[in-house]
Amino acid sequence: MAEEERERQGGVTEPVTPVDAGSGEAPREPKWSGAAPVPPPAPKRRRWLEDESMFPPPPPPPASPPRDPTLDLPTGRAFEPDTPVDPWADADPLPAYPMDVTYPPTRLEQIGPPPPPPTPPPPAPLPVKKSKAKRPEPAGPPPGWRPPPGYVAVPVRRRRRWPWFALLSLLCCCGCPAWFGQPLYAQFPADAVVPATVGNLTLRDDQQSKRTAEQLKTDLRRTYVISSPFAGVFVDGDGKRATVFGTTGLHLSPDDDVTAEINRVTGTYQLRSITTVAATERGESRRCGIGTDNGTDVVVCSWVDYGSLGTGVFTRLDVDESNGRLSQLRDTIVTRRSDG
Repeated sequence: MAEEERERQGGVTEPVTPVDAGSGEAPREPKWSGAAPVPPPAPKRRRWLEDESMFPPPPPPPASPPRDPTLDLPTGRAFEPDTPVDPWADADPLPAYPMDVTYPPTRLEQIGPPPPPPTPPPPAPLPVKKSKAKRPEPAGPPPGWRPPPGYVAVPVRRRRRWPWFALLSLLCCCGCPAWFGQPLYAQFPADAVVPATVGNLTLRDDQQSKRTAEQLKTDLRRTYVISSPFAGVFVDGDGKRATVFGTTGLHLSPDDDVTAEINRVTGTYQLRSITTVAATERGESRRCGIGTDNGTDVVVCSWVDYGSLGTGVFTRLDVDESNGRLSQLRDTIVTRRSDG
């Protein structure tokens, strides 16, 4: 234990017990430990927000070596001037007298025609519209193939492609003219025959009624030169009189013609409260007014279509009843192509 204590204190191993010379034992080698002297600790690094006064200042930088004294010696020799001398000053090849020296022009000095302007690039080709590739047909069965037993082929129904564009063009080209031209085709030409009876109305055959009908036809011929006039005076069982007169012929503007007709008879019957009434056919126009005939109150209604024109004078009826009786007289007297 004393030996280990000495090793810790001195850091080296020494022989503890001396060896006597007369003991006859060989001296033992000194025992060494593996411990080495520890150098003193270096100063700790300064931490953040720590006072610098507790740390020693850094060592000064090492001094630079002394300058070589030979670098301060003057350069050159004593007989050499400091101003540089041109070594070729006395070797000028040109003579002293004036000479006309010309040199050939360089490539940049050569004068020639200006270069042509650059040609514009060719226009870009128009994009080619690629057509849709057709769907390839399905491949058929290989040669020598046979369906299995019990197989029944089912036909595949192809999808029907309706030509919508063709149908629309046909409708626009043929449907529109047919729609607007149907009334003209159905109402012109027309014929007129005054029958003896129309419903509950009976044609009067006395001399006064005949003279009235002839006078009405004469007025129509003067107004409508190219026409076939008709006229008649009817009476029903209650004594209500209905006088009808008109013509057959082409009328391309029924609205304007019915206005002209009602204006023509306005002075004869002193019409007032002239209004447009509902027609019973497409392409027909009607107007009615209230007036007097020889001191009797009457309702005067006129119709015009593409094939006929007529006016009715009714007593003891209102406007709606007069318009309905006018339709009855027109449908019976006027015969059209559509009627056969």
